[in-house]
Amino acid sequence: MIAFLRGRLAGVGDDCLLVDVSGVGYRVFVPATMLASLPRVGREVLIHTYYHTREDQVSLFGFIKEEDLEFFRLLLEVSGVGPKVGLGILSAYSAMEVQRAIIAEDVLALTRIPGIGRKTAQRLVIELRDKLLKQGLRVVPVLGLAQPVGLSSDNSENDLPQEDTLAQTRLSPDPSPGNDAQGEAATKDESQDRHSPEPAEQPARRRKKATAVDAGRMWKTLPRDEAFSALQVLGYSANEARDALVDAAAHVSPDGDVEAWIKGALRFLGSQ
Repeated sequence: MIAFLRGRLAGVGDDCLLVDVSGVGYRVFVPATMLASLPRVGREVLIHTYYHTREDQVSLFGFIKEEDLEFFRLLLEVSGVGPKVGLGILSAYSAMEVQRAIIAEDVLALTRIPGIGRKTAQRLVIELRDKLLKQGLRVVPVLGLAQPVGLSSDNSENDLPQEDTLAQTRLSPDPSPGNDAQGEAATKDESQDRHSPEPAEQPARRRKKATAVDAGRMWKTLPRDEAFSALQVLGYSANEARDALVDAAAHVSPDGDVEAWIKGALRFLGSQ
């Protein structure tokens, strides 16, 4: 209903601010992380707002950045997360830090947010991770959190030993006529050397090939398998998760993503 407010900043509280728009004062609840970016009282301010209504109360929640408002709306899609909880999340860390923690599946970091228990943190990861990845966010270390996510960005090839350099430092045969036969033999040996890897090089290539195979297997993990693991993280037994996914298979497309499988399974579990 109210998309934004543009007016004079009339006052700032611990968790809210007052905006004077043509003589009408609006109280807007804001995250604590936003207070430092506000202009001085009396200056003009533009606040993007979320209008929330209940039977006995109407509230406005506001953000300086429109993308922060969009992430706030996304948080409200998670079961058990209302406007006050969502505002608490964004008061503890910036929107980008929370998104990175969700993508990195750092449940421990999320539980450090006041009011967020382990189950709520797990739901944040399960219900939002795929959505955030589809928006183009990358898995990167979470900077500024009490417990940074320990993700390594090192290339596995850098850990492999370098190829033996002895072949590169061999002396060339003497080009004198008396050594023609010896030169041909040496040239033939060098040609064979170039086509047959050195003993020290073979283990490195095997490790490199194995690493590529392992990476391929990792990326071939099926959404249904990921959903099975996610349901166990939520506290369901392996048998319960398996039965739920069998039932979900009747409603979910074989090409469905993890979120679709989890929602289908939870519908079955909720009916038991």
